[in-house]
Amino acid sequence: MRTTALVRRNSRGGRNAAENFVAAVRCLYRHLENDGRLDQHRNPARRVTKPRPNASTRRALANTQPAELNDVVASTGDDPELDSLICRLHEESACRRGGALALRPRDLDRAQCTVLLREKGETERWQPVSPTLMRHLVAHHEERGSGDPNERLLRYANGNPITYRRYDYIFRRVQTISPSSTAHRPPSVSARAPASSGSGR
Repeated sequence: MRTTALVRRNSRGGRNAAENFVAAVRCLYRHLENDGRLDQHRNPARRVTKPRPNASTRRALANTQPAELNDVVASTGDDPELDSLICRLHEESACRRGGALALRPRDLDRAQCTVLLREKGETERWQPVSPTLMRHLVAHHEERGSGDPNERLLRYANGNPITYRRYDYIFRRVQTISPSSTAHRPPSVSARAPASSGSGR
């Protein structure tokens, strides 16, 4: 699993792929045990060591980086207004991509200046935002939406809702133009991660 893992920019040498594979196999054999088709003492998955997860590489941005990112987004691309709104939303609410993509007009509480974020693990939270951001979110819906309070809020100029691909488009531009965004990139990973030694690893 480690040697055939898909290599991305943030690849960790296939360690996460191996961890997920072991978890899946353990789940399969656990169902066999629960169904009485396999004795727990003969379960080979119990003897496989699950790789420990790597420490997170996430870190806080330097004080100057948010302004630098906003400058790049606002001065490049085919829809700077949309991209600036996306960045401002994440900067103020610290929401995940999924939370921003799932945002609806009905999730905007104009009186309280809060937005309802529905994110990973089916969690929901009301997040305060600035009056300025709230005005821009409302104006964005009035300009690009159909008026349906249940539709997705963030949209292209043609009225279509944005997808994860919009984030890829933003990140590629930032990585190309902003020097600080490339300074802490993870080291390049070979197309094939090295195989782990030892049985069952």
